[in-house]
Amino acid sequence: MNVAVVTADDLLVVSRRGDRVRTAPGLWNSSVNEGLARNIDSSGRHAPDLHAVARRGMREELALEPGEYTLALLAFVLDVESRMWSAHFTARLTGLTGEELRARTSRGVPDRWEHTAMEYVPFRTADVVRHLLAPERRHRWAPLAPALFHLALVHAHGRASVERAEAAVVRRL
Repeated sequence: MNVAVVTADDLLVVSRRGDRVRTAPGLWNSSVNEGLARNIDSSGRHAPDLHAVARRGMREELALEPGEYTLALLAFVLDVESRMWSAHFTARLTGLTGEELRARTSRGVPDRWEHTAMEYVPFRTADVVRHLLAPERRHRWAPLAPALFHLALVHAHGRASVERAEAAVVRRL
């Protein structure tokens, strides 16, 4: 599950994956990236609850509890070539600002080894696109992160507005 987290003061949380993680080590990625665990999420007896998996990731990677955010499913993604799937979510923090989230995560989270860095980007299309395309990280993104951030922006600001702003940023490169 990939979750784009937006703080109460409109900052997108972007993470850099740790070198010890299996998926996309060292790459920039979504705020939360949680894999399914058969023994936790379904025990092989029932279909996993995707929202529950996303909430588990929010708790383990950012120390956030369900009452502190709203969660919306944006897309279900299938990669038939590599036989993988994912779900894209956006989470809007209801009270915590970027500074407050930074302070909380600095006190420790259960899966602290999963991220080596967190950045807080203004959740405006031009700012997010410039962040994605910055020369130092342009080719250092996990495969699903740019699509997730685009969908989160569209969910918040509307498709036409996001596409116009993205095109304007790309023209200026």
